[in-house]
Amino acid sequence: MSLGPIQISIILLLSGCASFPSAQKPLPSAGPVVAKIVLLAPEMRRFEELGPFAVSEQLEREVTMNLEKIIVVDHYAAQTQDKLPIVIICHGNFSGKNAHRNQARRLASWGFHVVTLELPNREQWVQNGEVVRRFSEMVHNVPHLLGANVDTTRIVLVGHSFGGSASILAMGHGAPVIGAILLDPAVVHDNVISAMKKVDLPIVLLGSDPKLFAARGRKKFSENMNGEVLEISVPKSTHDDAQGPSMYSRSVLGVDPYTSNDRQKVFGALLTVGVIGMASSGTLDFARQIFFRESQLGSIKDTHYRNSRTAFLNTLSK
Repeated sequence: MSLGPIQISIILLLSGCASFPSAQKPLPSAGPVVAKIVLLAPEMRRFEELGPFAVSEQLEREVTMNLEKIIVVDHYAAQTQDKLPIVIICHGNFSGKNAHRNQARRLASWGFHVVTLELPNREQWVQNGEVVRRFSEMVHNVPHLLGANVDTTRIVLVGHSFGGSASILAMGHGAPVIGAILLDPAVVHDNVISAMKKVDLPIVLLGSDPKLFAARGRKKFSENMNGEVLEISVPKSTHDDAQGPSMYSRSVLGVDPYTSNDRQKVFGALLTVGVIGMASSGTLDFARQIFFRESQLGSIKDTHYRNSRTAFLNTLSK
């Protein structure tokens, strides 16, 4: 079978031989690119790099939720002619949207609209869950908020730490999303556990090394969901490796001694794999394939998969 120009360019891209599109060329089409990525299932390290699309940024945008509520967001978007899935990222405790800017740019470069939310970063996490739900409904019902090329049928939530709780609360109360990626999530309130039991959508849980950090109630997430759950841990990683450098540590110390660029790249790649697979099929099949291979290589560990409230169907690594 002969390969067309699109197939050849994607194979070159995934092998690291292709250059990114320039602003002078016509905008590429995202659909065939993402489809070919899923088909070829490249090594995870490929996703530590930027994807094939140039990215536009609209920072510090004010979005009016109602007469009394305005939130500030950053919007990153792949420059492509196709309608793109939407990723909404919610930061964690004592943090902010800037802690996810690298993850957002990388995700957008692989063919997504990505919005990072700036929310109250302490004590208001139950209320933040409602804000996440309402914002996801807003972009679903008013897609032109993000542009003309928005696919409102494919919205994925991403939440770090207590932001994971906020994402689950949003889903448990009917957010119009297809699934979520939880970055070392923590349970902030008993309401979160009740919301978990209402969620039957795919969930990927990317955790830190439990020997170094145990996020509060992390096990509850995998125990209480009703749909597919894929859970892994990144060896030698901390809670803050699952985001960007800790905003709290940087504000206090000027540096973040608890993170590693290499481990943050691993989390970013895992996040990208999870979102691409979920957005392309609505399942965890693509992520399972990539994660299984990585578990055999030792770059991730404690890899588990469960479906429909059964016991874990397989333990891929220890």
